[in-house]
Amino acid sequence: MVIPLKGCLAIFGGFIIHFTLGTVYTFGNMNPYLTSYMKFYSKSPEINYPQSTWIFSLSLAGQGFSMALGGLIETRIGARFTALFGSWFMSLGVILSSLTVKSYFVLISLTYGVMFGVGTGVAYSVAIAAAMKWFPSRKGLVGGIVAAGFGGGSLVFNQLQTFYINPDNVKANYTLDGDNYFDQPEILDRVPSCFIVLGSTYAAMQLLGALLLFPVPPVGHSPDDQQQPLILPQSSEEHQHSRQSQEQQQLQLSPRQLVKKPIFWILWLTFLVNAQSLVYISSQYKAYGLYRQFDDHFLAITGSVSSVFNSGTRVVWGLGHDLLGYWRPMLALCTGAAVLLATFYLSSSAAFYFIYVCLMFAFFAGNFALFPAACAKLFGSKFFSVNYGLIFTGNAISAILGAILTSAIKEAFGWLALFITGASFSAAGVVLSLIFLALTRARSGQQEAYNRLEDS
Repeated sequence: MVIPLKGCLAIFGGFIIHFTLGTVYTFGNMNPYLTSYMKFYSKSPEINYPQSTWIFSLSLAGQGFSMALGGLIETRIGARFTALFGSWFMSLGVILSSLTVKSYFVLISLTYGVMFGVGTGVAYSVAIAAAMKWFPSRKGLVGGIVAAGFGGGSLVFNQLQTFYINPDNVKANYTLDGDNYFDQPEILDRVPSCFIVLGSTYAAMQLLGALLLFPVPPVGHSPDDQQQPLILPQSSEEHQHSRQSQEQQQLQLSPRQLVKKPIFWILWLTFLVNAQSLVYISSQYKAYGLYRQFDDHFLAITGSVSSVFNSGTRVVWGLGHDLLGYWRPMLALCTGAAVLLATFYLSSSAAFYFIYVCLMFAFFAGNFALFPAACAKLFGSKFFSVNYGLIFTGNAISAILGAILTSAIKEAFGWLALFITGASFSAAGVVLSLIFLALTRARSGQQEAYNRLEDS
């Protein structure tokens, strides 16, 4: 039994593309350099860390609102060229940031925020779908592997940013309103050129990844027929009966049909509340570390190691979906995130701070393995790129809300209030996961009653 080589290469290509797109998570590491540079050298010297969260939030919003667009473009030009177009648009935004960082805050928000996010959104689900189509019975595992690249990008690029900008581990020594900024010219002068190095590197990697996104075989040939050793046992309550399983696998909901389903809106709301904590931690973990007086290299290492958790656990969460269904892993994710956020302020020592950041990224990572797998399983793969893009708009709206709340809560009440707010949103995810369970069990009961009636 032969595992299709092109299918494996498609997974690897999607992983490489996501590895570059996932450098959105390096914003937390880049934020002190960028904000410090603009405070002293740009035309927006009033900028501070809560305000700079808007750049990260706009990138997430751009990603969410453009993901469905990527699915539509894919129907015209194919997955390979759609992924390349989107990812290169993202890289162009990074390169242009070498100019806009010297100007006004609104312009850096456009290039490093909106352009970065829109390009990411166009390429994101297309790369996942291209790999999933090769292994239709292992959607969770394959999606988790590709999405692991998104979580792992900061492993390399956090270190690259810090090594390039602050190789001597110079301490941020300018304090304003309780926050620490860099004011040393030898640090700040390297910020603009760093964007050029990053964008050029991304573009080269994205070209390779797109070339590896081979299309699936012609209709009538099932890629999974040749890879039985990869098939793992299923044990989800949504597939207890063979007839129900077959019907669900054949289900292909269009976007128009999708938005009429209550279960879609439960997934959408869950993504929205879960993304709140992601915005707070991804954009502010380093600023909070500087507030705790931890040195720059330690914070960069923390960001890189946390990306290993962000990346590797996506595969684990994806396997969890294949074996346990959606609601059990999601319930664990929301509960764990709520507990960690509620107690994050207690991490006053470097060791506890390191552990907390790594664990929080490990839990947040599950969103990007569980939601695409659930979308493909519940609504079919035919319209996956567009359907998942619609679910991802919950993340987009949450990003904008997160920027507003970060600025308002942090400036008015401080770090503790910000973290408690994030924990409250994660607790809402617990409730929504239980509602999802109730809906799926009700639907399962209705289907079983229908089947008995049909067989009588």
